[in-house]
Amino acid sequence: MRVLLVAGAFPPLHCGIGDYTARLAEELADDEGTKVAVLTKRESKDVRLERVEIFPVVKNWAMSDLPVIVKVLRDWKPDLVHIQYPSQGFTRRLPSLLPIISRLMGVQVVQTWHESYRWRAWAHFLVLYVAAKGLIFVRPNYLELLPRVFRGLVKARQWEFIPNATALPTSTLAPEKKMRLKNQYLRGRKRLIVYFGFVYPNKGIERLFDIANPATDALVIAGATPDTAYADQLRGLVDRGAWAGNAQFTGFMDAEDAADLLAVADAVVLPFLDGGGEWNTSIHSGLAQGTLVITTALEPRGDEPKRNLFTAPINDTEAMRTALDLLAGRKIAHTGRDLKWKNIAARHRDFYQRFV
Repeated sequence: MRVLLVAGAFPPLHCGIGDYTARLAEELADDEGTKVAVLTKRESKDVRLERVEIFPVVKNWAMSDLPVIVKVLRDWKPDLVHIQYPSQGFTRRLPSLLPIISRLMGVQVVQTWHESYRWRAWAHFLVLYVAAKGLIFVRPNYLELLPRVFRGLVKARQWEFIPNATALPTSTLAPEKKMRLKNQYLRGRKRLIVYFGFVYPNKGIERLFDIANPATDALVIAGATPDTAYADQLRGLVDRGAWAGNAQFTGFMDAEDAADLLAVADAVVLPFLDGGGEWNTSIHSGLAQGTLVITTALEPRGDEPKRNLFTAPINDTEAMRTALDLLAGRKIAHTGRDLKWKNIAARHRDFYQRFV
């Protein structure tokens, strides 16, 4: 079975869905019966994945890129094209047409929808939907997020919920190196509190400054943002008042450095304004290191010590602050990232088999 994965952005570009696609490609290719390739942007020309072919031929996903995409489809001859929506690079019209183009060339199409679609995106929804033989969702309640008409259409297709997992490796730092790294971040404080992920307003990152305690905590915000206005707002909180000198931005971190930071943190705090869940890679990234994660959820479950996870109601800053004071520093054995990804890849292969 020949599977061509399509991602709008791919490592080394900063894109959570690109990281997800890279990990999925590696695990799919671990099966001798599956040949895997990735179609993506030119910036990934130096990326090498074992047993995975990379086609970094797309300039900017404009219509002018159509000839090189068609050439990849014609030359590599996939049995199935699997497209990830949305991606950081999918800003032009061509990505919406890729399913139809693939079907016209006789190739079956599966799509993963990482985000839901609202009424205002009805045209985009229909263009993607018409050419999709199968749909994969990473959110367990995905259908409930769709308008009723969209929901009815999706139910007429074959679809599958396949959960997400972290793309980070498990930290392998020796205990003495962990302590040294933690002290570098603590700068004489008592607790190391970390936010990890993209920095957007809906992540609620400004709430961290009320949840954590400037008298005892070192606060690290590890992530990149294209939203300069929001970044300036957060820098104002970092540079002024009680948090001055006790909080810092790291910007984008490579996978190993990010894993090490999460492994030494006393807590990963993610005060999402929309609620987190199984689809959120930042949550999985903290849990995979055995570190306490405190976040929000539409259906909060409080403390789950076996997972080292605490979920609070959205906007409940006090509940998150209380959980941090009670639970900070709690560690458990890491949660087996590789086994999770093997299961995810196996479920993808089973789903693909319905169409090829």
